[in-house]
Amino acid sequence: MANNNKETKSNYRTIAICVSIITIIIWALSFLLFTTNWDKEERGTFGDMFGAVNALFSGLAFAGLIVTLIMQHEELGLQRKELAQTNDELAAQREEFVAQTKTMKIQRFENTLFNMLSLQQGIVYSLDYIPQDGADPNPESRGKYVFDVFYNKKITKFQYGNEQQIMGIKGLIQAENDIQAYRRVSEISIFDSYFRHLYRIFKYIDESQLIDDTERYSYSCIVRAQLSDYELLLLFYNALTIDDNGAFKFKHLIEKYAIFNNIRESMLARQHEDYILYHGGAYIHQI
Repeated sequence: MANNNKETKSNYRTIAICVSIITIIIWALSFLLFTTNWDKEERGTFGDMFGAVNALFSGLAFAGLIVTLIMQHEELGLQRKELAQTNDELAAQREEFVAQTKTMKIQRFENTLFNMLSLQQGIVYSLDYIPQDGADPNPESRGKYVFDVFYNKKITKFQYGNEQQIMGIKGLIQAENDIQAYRRVSEISIFDSYFRHLYRIFKYIDESQLIDDTERYSYSCIVRAQLSDYELLLLFYNALTIDDNGAFKFKHLIEKYAIFNNIRESMLARQHEDYILYHGGAYIHQI
């Protein structure tokens, strides 16, 4: 495009130079003819002829004006094109800047999130359940296995009338027909740090200004995928416990991000009766 502009300018410059040279030659000839020793009759003849030449010269002058106007018009057109091209380049630069800014925000968010997930895994691995009395025959358990022990195997209560042992959180909820029995399981507090930090992870995803709503759900799915079946089951009952402010803070996030999308209703203590304690958004993401 730049080469075409240069060629156009060169053509108009050549035309202008030619017109100027022709004009100078005609005026020079006129001057020479009228300053020679020709008689009046000859001068009159040539005068008539140069009258026509003057008309031609006036036409050439007008043509020069037209050429000048055309050149100016072309210059303005080129300037408009260059301005449009500059605007396009600026728009592309703005888009690139926005994309780079978004990428930097995502990187900042992910660095924090994955550090939190790493810490969460550390909390899980540090879980260590050692039965405190001889009545619980379960061996010492560590890490993710502790969730299974507490949900299914830990001795939670004796019914001395028929010498029946109630085993696990699941068995206790079934026996008492009360989900709040979860809180009455001895040593359940060993999970407090785990649930507090897990709540902070989902809260960070929910409140971060570095991502949009679609990305929030995508990242919550990443966190959800880290949770085992028994982690989900303990979370199910933990989040139904009212906090100190009388609110179900974690329950709200569970229902917002379908954290129980992979939970099995058949594994719940009272199955469907417990399942319906959460809004449908806890199981299927509501767009």
